[in-house]
Amino acid sequence: MGQQSILRAASLITMNPAQPRAEALAMDMDSGAIVAVGSLAQCQAAALHAPVQDLGPGVLMPGFIQAHDHPVPAAVLCEQPAQWIAPFMGFPTWHDVEALFDQLRRRTPAGQPLLFNGLDRLLLSIPMPDRASLDRYFPDHPVLILDITGHAVYFNSRATGLFGWMHAVPPKDTPDARWTRRPDGTAGGVGFETQATMMTLGAFLPGVVQSPLLNLGAWYSTLARNGFTAAGDLGFVTKLRAPMEHLAALPDCPVRYALYQATYDDDAHASLDFGELSGMISRVGYKIWMDGSPSIGTAAISVPYLDSARARIADVPVGTVPGSSVLNYTPDEFLTLIGQFADKDVQIATHIDGDVGIEVVLDGYERALQRHGLSVTDHRWRVEHFATPSREQCVRAGALGISASMSPFQALYWGDLYDGVVFEPEYGARWQPYRDAYDGGVRPTFHNDGYLSPPLPWLNIQNAVTRRSASGTVHGPEQSLTLDEALQAHTINAAWQQKRDHEIGSIAVGKLADLALLNTDPYTVDPAQLQDTMQFEGTWLSGRRVDLGRFMQSVKAIAHRHDGALIRGAQPHQC
Repeated sequence: MGQQSILRAASLITMNPAQPRAEALAMDMDSGAIVAVGSLAQCQAAALHAPVQDLGPGVLMPGFIQAHDHPVPAAVLCEQPAQWIAPFMGFPTWHDVEALFDQLRRRTPAGQPLLFNGLDRLLLSIPMPDRASLDRYFPDHPVLILDITGHAVYFNSRATGLFGWMHAVPPKDTPDARWTRRPDGTAGGVGFETQATMMTLGAFLPGVVQSPLLNLGAWYSTLARNGFTAAGDLGFVTKLRAPMEHLAALPDCPVRYALYQATYDDDAHASLDFGELSGMISRVGYKIWMDGSPSIGTAAISVPYLDSARARIADVPVGTVPGSSVLNYTPDEFLTLIGQFADKDVQIATHIDGDVGIEVVLDGYERALQRHGLSVTDHRWRVEHFATPSREQCVRAGALGISASMSPFQALYWGDLYDGVVFEPEYGARWQPYRDAYDGGVRPTFHNDGYLSPPLPWLNIQNAVTRRSASGTVHGPEQSLTLDEALQAHTINAAWQQKRDHEIGSIAVGKLADLALLNTDPYTVDPAQLQDTMQFEGTWLSGRRVDLGRFMQSVKAIAHRHDGALIRGAQPHQC
């Protein structure tokens, strides 16, 4: 054992039920492991002559874990020069968005591409943009707008030239890329699902983002400033390996990444061993997209969209029950796809929002686990978002050993609309049923889904405990969690979900000293005021305090070598 160090704080919230609170911890600085937790005297006895750093009134916790992220899209869409136009990012009305359009049209040279992220048709009460409407706003600039859901893109005529489409004719539809078309077969200006997003984004990046790697370093820094020391990348493709691996190798890298590779990646079956860097970056499993989003009518739900003025103007398919018609794969296709990747050491993670789709996914998981002899193993397969499960589906998922990563931002930003405006209250008020998931044994985690919402863990926790939407309205209070349970979702549950609970997620002897320093004790704060009160004052990775300034300097030194790979990584990967 090498050099040791002791951290003392007003309190340590360990997330370890065997020792919930402590005063100090001792660390081995060579391995980054915790060697003692308890009183200051106990830590000094375990680490003789170790220096003590007193953190004063601060409170230490294990570093938070972003269970489901998309770091590369977030880096290029949530950092300048891309424009993040979500209502909760300073654009609450369509008039605000139009004012930005006008400003950019006047100051941007003709022909220069413009990229926008986060258009929310439902909250803004606007029709679906298309090629014709965007041509009126931007006759001289290629324009691409990503829908807030991440499941649709909107573009103008000049953009089709960047895509390389002959006479503006889009490619054939696939399960992961569908296009609207005019009667003459040319593009209507809307694309749906993951491949459509990646193809269009890949075409725009070279002309918009000067240094994607610097943007990625900025995103890592954003996560760290919000208390995160680890995250899951739910959409990794092999072309991103070199830049992601080099970031992980930087001595000041602030975030560990567990990678879930997209099943449509050309090299999805290739070996992906990160060797000595496996503590910082590792492949955990594979990701499948099974349905879309409720906000654009592509979630596989069992109830009709209500016929409301708000829903009509946003082109939500009122009166329809999407059911299984919007699934990207039939049950048999889904089972076959799982079978191509299922293994005892591999997790399967599936994006699924609607209850009809959840039933199909649970059926497919159960059949696949049985077929591959994994039913009684510690597989921890995942469902992503899990927005509308019934209580029975939660119990079934728990019994199958399925874990859920849930999306508080859905209930927070759209809860007022889902409850009574878009769906009947009995269905919409339950959106993100935390209590049913927790009681069903799925060990829920929380996430912000990369570029869909800002990575604000205290806002996630606040919503889970209070069930208050952004307007302050309470929806489905019976689905609330305790503060203990909500904190677990961003710490030990998330570590468990990634099969890293032996390393991170709680403060315990033998685990890595991945820590977050809080300005005050969250248990002394009104749960409705957590976001306004709680602040992160620093993070530690393997016992070393993160220096984001030094990290960004090291990113700048290697950016020129990897920007091209990041751009190519956003190019399409045909099925």
